[in-house]
This record gives sequence, C-alpha cells and structure tokens, in this order.
Amino acid sequence: MPFVTISLARGKSDQYLAAVSQAVHDALVAELNMNPDDNFQLIHQHEPGEMVFNRGFRGGPRSDDWIVLTITDGLERGERAKRRFYSTLVRLLEEGPGVRPADVFVIMTVTAPENLSFAGGVIGTDVAAAESLAAAAQAPGTRDTYTRAEMRYAVTQLFQNRDRGPILPMLRDDVVLTLPTTLPYGGQFTGPAAFDDFFAKLPGGGAVWKSFQVVVDDVLAADDHVIARLTNTAVLKATGKTVVFQNLWFFGVAAGRITSAQLYADTAAATSGAAG
Repeated sequence: MPFVTISLARGKSDQYLAAVSQAVHDALVAELNMNPDDNFQLIHQHEPGEMVFNRGFRGGPRSDDWIVLTITDGLERGERAKRRFYSTLVRLLEEGPGVRPADVFVIMTVTAPENLSFAGGVIGTDVAAAESLAAAAQAPGTRDTYTRAEMRYAVTQLFQNRDRGPILPMLRDDVVLTLPTTLPYGGQFTGPAAFDDFFAKLPGGGAVWKSFQVVVDDVLAADDHVIARLTNTAVLKATGKTVVFQNLWFFGVAAGRITSAQLYADTAAATSGAAG
C-alpha cells in the first residue's frame, strides 16, 4: 500500500491540489500496479520559510512551486518500475496541474507489511494475506504454493473464527491429521475431507464437549512448519464441568503446502475433567 505525503507551498487552489493528488494516484496505478481503491494521501501546505531547498543541486532550477512527494510502500517494486513511475509522474503532473518537472522531488521508502495497520488494530500482513487468498479463491486451482504469512493467517482464522475456508486449499491431498489416541476422538486421519470434517464441529462431534471456546495465544510460522498455541475453555458434556487448558497444534509444511496437522494436548482435561 503506497502511502503518499505531498508537501508544497501554501496558497494553491483546491483545483490545483486535486489535480496534483490525481496525477500522483494515476502514476502509482499505472506503473506500480497499485489497486485503484488503495488511495491514501496527506497534503501538507507550508509557508515560504518552511520549505528549505537548494534550487540547483542535482537538478533544477527549482522554483517556488517546488513539491515533495514522500511515498511509503509495502513492497519493493524494483528499479525498472520506479524509473517508469518517476517518468510517468512528472509527465502527469505537468499535463494536469502544470507542475514543472524540475520542481518534482520524490522520496520512496519501503516498510514491511507488519509495520502497517490499516484499521481495527489488524496487522498489515494479515490484510495482505486475506486479500491474496480471496483473489486465489476466485480462481480455484491457480495456486500451487502458499507463503508463510498466508499460512499463518489461515491457521489463525481456523482457530480464532472457526473459518476453514483459507486453509483448505493449502492442504495436500495426502495431508495427515494426528490426534492423541488417549482422546476419545483420537487417531490418525488422512485427506482434506477428514481434516474439514474434524474442524467443522466441536472436537469429537459434541460427544465429549458441550461447548468449546478457543483463544489463539500466538501463531508462529517457519519454512517447514506452523505452530499455534491455544488456550481453551470448554464444558464437559458428561459432568457439566468447565475446564481451562492449553494445547499446541503443529502443522508440517513442504513446498508451500500443509502436509500434516498434529495436536499436542493435555488429554487429562478431556478424559478426566482435570484442567491442564
């Protein structure tokens, strides 16, 4: 998400400011493949003494209409794309609001998605993962591999919101789900359908638990695995007793797909009702 700050001398008309804003946005869309709806800008107007610049250093001659564009991007676009962007930018600024190319000063910086939160306290990596997975869902079968960030997001959604949609396409056809045999519903199950069936309902299908609430403590992702640590609050169907216990899910990963899912749990919470 390119975020743009536009700094220029005070006194320009609303029409001039709107034309500058539109030219910058159009250049970003055309040359950096920015989503047209991804339009966030702040325009700062300064008194003459608040803009200090050399009129001839590495360019110019600069006039009193000097304009500074600071663009913070979440992706590294590469030199070729940036060259095209700079060229298109000055052309559109000259054609629209009439900004002289010599007066256009651009600073581009790159920040990792985790340094951004667009709204609601949601980290930028989750937003990017959700968008890329939603796009993939519109064209089933077009994605062969998934990123660590996407897997982390999918695992979080699985436990936090009981949403299986993001993770199911990531499963290999031979994915193995392993549950401790000391659990009433323990065992080993193979294939996406078995995985989907288990997570579609309460663990054990409601035979053990009356209710089962999960809090995601954290999800860690590496090249060959994803780990989710959970705190669970559940009510045993047989006794009505509430138990609170922690467990861990280990997802094996190979070649950008999930190959296995294994539960590590304090099974006493399920078998005897003791809190783990």
